[in-house]
Amino acid sequence: MIKDKIKTSKPQEKSQRARKSEVTRKRILDASAELFGEQGYFATTLRQIAKRAKIDAGSIYYYFDSKDEILDEVMEIGIRAVADAVKEAVDALPDTTTNREKLEAATKAHLNTLLKFNAYTSANIAIFAQVSSEAQNRNRKLRQDYAAYWHELFDAAQKSGEISPTTDLSLVRLFLLGSINWSMQWYDPKKKSIDELALSFCEMMFDGISGANTEC
Repeated sequence: MIKDKIKTSKPQEKSQRARKSEVTRKRILDASAELFGEQGYFATTLRQIAKRAKIDAGSIYYYFDSKDEILDEVMEIGIRAVADAVKEAVDALPDTTTNREKLEAATKAHLNTLLKFNAYTSANIAIFAQVSSEAQNRNRKLRQDYAAYWHELFDAAQKSGEISPTTDLSLVRLFLLGSINWSMQWYDPKKKSIDELALSFCEMMFDGISGANTEC
C-alpha cells in the first residue's frame, strides 16, 4: 500500500511542478510586456523584469536563455492577441452584416485589445521600431498575415461599392491602423469611450471630414 501511494504521488507532484513553472513563466512574460511598453526594450533590464515578476534575477535563466528570447515571445503573443480578437469579433457577426459594419467591429476589437486588455499588444506596437532588424523579421510574418486580413476586409468593402473603386486600399489600411495604434499615446477614456473612438475613426474613413456642400 505504501509503495502504491508513493507511485501515484509522483505524477501529481510532477504536474504541480509543471503548473507552478508555467505560472512563473507567465509572470516573467507579463512583467516584460508591461516594462517594454512603459520604458522600451533597451531600457528594460532582466533585473527589473525579475523584480516586477517577484522572482530572483538569476531564476529567469531557468525559463529563458536571454532577453531576446523573452522579446520574441512577448511580440508574438502581442500580435496574435490582437489578430485573434479582431477575427473573433468579425466572425461573430451575422451574415447580413455590411462590410462597413465588419470594419467597425474590427476597429473596436483592435482598439479594445490595444488600449484596455493586452499589455503584450501595446508592447509589440511600442517597441517594434526600436528592436533589431533580426527581431523585427522574426515577427514580420505574423504582422504581414494580420495586415493581409485587414486588406481582405477593405477589398470586400471596395467590391461591394462601400469604398470607391479608385481608392488605394494599402494607404487606407496604413492610415487606419496607424491612427489606431498611435492612440496609445493620447487616448483619454474620460473624453470618449473606446467604442465611440472606433466609430469616429470609421466615420472619418467612410464619410470624410468635409461638409456636404464644401468644395476643396
